Amino acid sequence: MTWCGLVFFVAALSTATARAADLTVRYALDLRSTDTHKVSVEMSVPDVPPRTEIQFPAWNALYQIRDFVRNVSDVRANCDGQKLKLKRVDVETWRTRSGNCATLAVRYSVYANEEGPFSSILNDHHSFLNLAMLLFYLPQGRDRPARVSVILPEGWKLVTLLPASGPTEEFAAANYDALVDSPVEAGHFAEYDYQQGNAKYRVIVDANPKDYSSERLLDSLEKITATETAMMRDVPFLRYTFIFHFLPAGGGGGMEHAYGTAISLPAPTVRENWQAVEATAAHEFFHLWNVKRIRPAGLEPVDYVHGNDTRALWFSEGVTSTYQELTLLRAGLTSREDFYRRIASQIGALQDRPARLFQSVEDAGRSAWLEKYLDYLRPDRSISYYNKGELLGFLLDLRIRHATQNRESLDDVMRRLNDDFAKRHRFFTQADLLNVIGEVAPEFSGREEFFRDYVSGTRELDYNTYLGYAGLELLSTTAVQGALGFHAERGFNGPVTVESVDPDGNAARAGIRKGDVLLKMNGRPLNYPPDELLSNTTGGEKVEFEVRRAGKSLTVKYRLEKSRVNSYRVEEKAHATDDELRVRNGWLEGKTDAAPER
Repeated sequence: MTWCGLVFFVAALSTATARAADLTVRYALDLRSTDTHKVSVEMSVPDVPPRTEIQFPAWNALYQIRDFVRNVSDVRANCDGQKLKLKRVDVETWRTRSGNCATLAVRYSVYANEEGPFSSILNDHHSFLNLAMLLFYLPQGRDRPARVSVILPEGWKLVTLLPASGPTEEFAAANYDALVDSPVEAGHFAEYDYQQGNAKYRVIVDANPKDYSSERLLDSLEKITATETAMMRDVPFLRYTFIFHFLPAGGGGGMEHAYGTAISLPAPTVRENWQAVEATAAHEFFHLWNVKRIRPAGLEPVDYVHGNDTRALWFSEGVTSTYQELTLLRAGLTSREDFYRRIASQIGALQDRPARLFQSVEDAGRSAWLEKYLDYLRPDRSISYYNKGELLGFLLDLRIRHATQNRESLDDVMRRLNDDFAKRHRFFTQADLLNVIGEVAPEFSGREEFFRDYVSGTRELDYNTYLGYAGLELLSTTAVQGALGFHAERGFNGPVTVESVDPDGNAARAGIRKGDVLLKMNGRPLNYPPDELLSNTTGGEKVEFEVRRAGKSLTVKYRLEKSRVNSYRVEEKAHATDDELRVRNGWLEGKTDAAPER
């Protein structure tokens, strides 16, 4: 290349770089109006052609249409400093006029007053923001680079998963999708960190310091991240961020992101059941691979308005729960007996749902959009893709280990998916998953039937055959347990609500009614339906509910009735064979055996 040619090339490259920078969409968020819960937003878009559309997501984070635009108000715009009236095309979409804009500025407010990892909150204590709930995007320009800046109340600090950029307090994202996959936490949180290899882990906690031990939290997280990265043989980040909210009351859950997770749990749960913290963290961290990188084709490209095909959630969520439990065991955070007990509990949960006989786990995933309706959650209406998917993960692992004499495992399938799909930026189909299993374990000759019967179909799971591969057996007994006399459910971010009442039972006679909101049981706040609190009852015990009805609080007392329930347990066979012990120990310890030399 000649000197003149080089000068021309460099000039052209500089012009192209400047043009790319000119396309950056900038957002400014003002969090100072904590008393109104309103976030003021300004969106600045350069180089806007005629009739450009801006759109607001209808969903993100949960597989439910949630119409985030319901919280948007006072949308105003100007074009190159001149007031511009945007045309409302539909409920989520606005459009500019026929002329060009060198810079389009859009200003509006968003009401943010829902706690939890799937929502957004701004109050005088803190702010947590899922940015898809706050930011317009360009339907025809989602790939534009983006930057966001935040104005904080005095004394607050901020953390986000995005890297800081430039001399100003801006954070940069490659595009809108990356931007809204990076939540923001602001307030007076505690911050810890630890290093493993080349990766730094940040731990952000918004909680009363009396509700948790930072030393215990860091110890648990270090064991979880070390176990899962070792199993996957992969650390696809230099920095990962855990954001924890331990709330005085309310529900819980976690939301995965490409470079971090947000987890909310009630403070009483944190104090009384530490393994709930560990289980949620293990689940969300494994999502780093399964769903964020090992991604079903049905979830791409993201459709923020209509949603995506979610039939693969049995694998993306359910098998993540499989590894949640395996991680706790392999990391030494739970015992073998508790691991067996957890599997038995999951089996009981599935067997207690009559809907398993007609709803496949694939269809349960496809119907995830309906989970916001309490009626859909009834046992005779639906099953959980988390629950059955977790069990299928265990069965698949045992079948692969049995077929290969413990030379291969589900761990190998996950690593192959990571290498062949995630690292190559490819998305997998169910046919791809079957092919990978076939390549890892060609001896597993019944894999097509497994998927036909158990994933797409509703055949009863053959627990004892699969557990038998590891010298285990499922035992069932009938026991007498207390019965509430009503059925309650809790929808997303909603209260525990009575859905139906046995008209001839003690609860009905005492005054429990359909539609009652259950606040407390025996003085204990109810963040989940109270069924799980019955496991140590036999009927006849006194129970007291604090109920809200028509804006008034009531106290209802009665005695639990008696019911006969099936109780399951997983036990080790007294005389397991060497092959069974090889599979069992490999499964529990996360190990495989080398192929014999020839």
